[in-house]
Amino acid sequence: MRPVVARLKKVSSLKGSNILDIGCGYGALSHVLTKEGARCTGTEIDKNALSFAKRFSSTILKKSRPRLLRVRGELLPFKNNSFDIVVLFDVIEHVGKPSIVLKESQRVLKKNGILYVEFTPYYSLVGHHLYDYAKWPIHILPKKMIKKIVLSKKTNNFFSNKDVWAQFVSLNKLKISNFQKMVSKLQKIEERFIVKYSDIFEINLSFLNYLGRFKDYFTFSFEGLYRKA
Repeated sequence: MRPVVARLKKVSSLKGSNILDIGCGYGALSHVLTKEGARCTGTEIDKNALSFAKRFSSTILKKSRPRLLRVRGELLPFKNNSFDIVVLFDVIEHVGKPSIVLKESQRVLKKNGILYVEFTPYYSLVGHHLYDYAKWPIHILPKKMIKKIVLSKKTNNFFSNKDVWAQFVSLNKLKISNFQKMVSKLQKIEERFIVKYSDIFEINLSFLNYLGRFKDYFTFSFEGLYRKA
């Protein structure tokens, strides 16, 4: 989570900022942003994840805590121009209607506000998100075979095998080029096409943006920073 915070700090002050963490999951990023002095609101569909986030928040943060809310779809329960920063970290590739999520993100963002998005393209070599189950593009296999591998393998993962399978099934196969069209009305600050291997190395290969559909294959993690004009 720290690299996300560092990226945001380069373009905006976090202290006192109203930040929306869409799809906050178990609340890790929301908590870090709150510790940085932000007034953070986290939204989540999964009631179990949100319940954990609230318990974690009450245990770790003794003073200021993020506001954690459950939502039931793509539409956000906030007024226009409500937030200084909107964050979609490892979320947009899991939603049913990414275009609506991005429209809503822009709607609730204030003028000159910042949108940060990170996701792993589905057609990337690691687009399956099944990092503890395979080191190769397992998602080229038939779905039944992938399910058998996931549900039968024992791991020390925090998530259950069923949770991991549900995450895989939720992937919407979003392509980088399609995402870029959805945020085309925003001012681009920076886009990063990251290639990495575990904790050994990480490099931004910006030229991948010019490889057409092939940019998805080689981008392990796409990061975009945008400003609402």
